[in-house]
Amino acid sequence: MKSNIIIQKGKKQVIKICRSKKGFQKELYIYKKNLSFVPRLLDHNGVNTIMIEYIEGIPISDLLQPDFKKIAELFVELHSLDFKKGKRVCLNDSNPKNFLFCKKTRKYYMLDFSEWEYDYPESDLIHFLLFWASIYRASKFKKIFHQFINAYKNSLIINPIEWEMLVPEMILKFDSRRMKFFKIERKVNPHISKNREILTYIQ
Repeated sequence: MKSNIIIQKGKKQVIKICRSKKGFQKELYIYKKNLSFVPRLLDHNGVNTIMIEYIEGIPISDLLQPDFKKIAELFVELHSLDFKKGKRVCLNDSNPKNFLFCKKTRKYYMLDFSEWEYDYPESDLIHFLLFWASIYRASKFKKIFHQFINAYKNSLIINPIEWEMLVPEMILKFDSRRMKFFKIERKVNPHISKNREILTYIQ
């Protein structure tokens, strides 16, 4: 665990005690930006503890049908935050557990910024899509893939050469991470290979 988390629903706040100074600084950097899709920063101690707004939400992996167009817009806003030498601010851990949908506000939120890095934005998008490629049928994945990518491309450019070069690397990273944390599906999705083939090429 990268931080100790204390959820205080009654006070509508979450206290995060970061285990590393670097993780704390990274989290604080993002929360101070007051982004529309990030829980509000309430307080911090300048050392290792951050207090943020409690969002009563549902992890998007538990939704029957996430709105991938709106989720793509979260990445657009994050990736637009800063730009250095062809690289942008990237979440670097695009696991669906880091995304919530709040029924009350009808908004999607992004969480956990302790691992963000300046990276090629294509890597963030590929890593996020690999999760859905591992669970959806090919016909459904193809549809959400195009919805997500087209929504992102409405605001930011995706480099198709960079994308195709990064896919094999991101697949290895994704598979390695899931093995490390024992995220092995009980039943292997027979559509994974087809979905990863769909993911490989982008216009």
